[in-house]
Amino acid sequence: MRKAGTVLTLGLFLLMACQRGTANPTGPTMATPITMGLTTGIPAPEFELERLDGGTVRLRDLQGKVVLLNFWASWCVPCREEMPLLASIYRDYHAQGLEILGINLTSQDDFGEVRKFVEEFDPPFPILLDPNGRAERDYRIFGVPTTVFITREGIVHRVKVGILKGREDVEQTIRPLLGLR
Repeated sequence: MRKAGTVLTLGLFLLMACQRGTANPTGPTMATPITMGLTTGIPAPEFELERLDGGTVRLRDLQGKVVLLNFWASWCVPCREEMPLLASIYRDYHAQGLEILGINLTSQDDFGEVRKFVEEFDPPFPILLDPNGRAERDYRIFGVPTTVFITREGIVHRVKVGILKGREDVEQTIRPLLGLR
C-alpha cells in the first residue's frame, strides 16, 4: 500500500508540474491557477529592487505600463538564449508603453558572473538584483527563465515558465495589452 501511495503522489506531482506553465495567454476573466507558481488574474506582488547600475525600481511606479518581468540567472542556458529576443522586443515596443525588467536571482548567482552576463548581452532594459530572494519567493519562481506579463492595471496576465517560444509568442501576449492590433 505504501508503494502505491508513493506512486500516486509522484504521479500527482508530475501532473502538477506539467500544468504549471498553462496560464491563459489570452487573458483570464477570473483567477487562473498555476500549480506551484503565481496565479494569473491577481495583482502583481509589489517589490522594490536595486538596479545593477544604481538606484531602485518599485513596481508601483510602473502603473500604466505593460510590464514584462524576466527572472533569470547567469548560469541558466535558456536565459542566455532568450536575452537577445527580450532586447529586441524592448527596443520595438518600449515607446508604446512596454517596460521589461530583468530580475536576477542574485541569491542563487555569483555577482561577478551577473556582471559578465550583462556586459556580454548589454540589455537595453533595467537589470534588477534580488539578493535575498524576496521577489523570487513573492512571485513563486521555481525555475528560470520565468517571464511574468503584467497589465497596465498591475494584474498578472500570464506566467511563462521556461524559455519564451519566440517573438510571435511574446507579441501575441503584449500587443493586445498595449492596445495594438
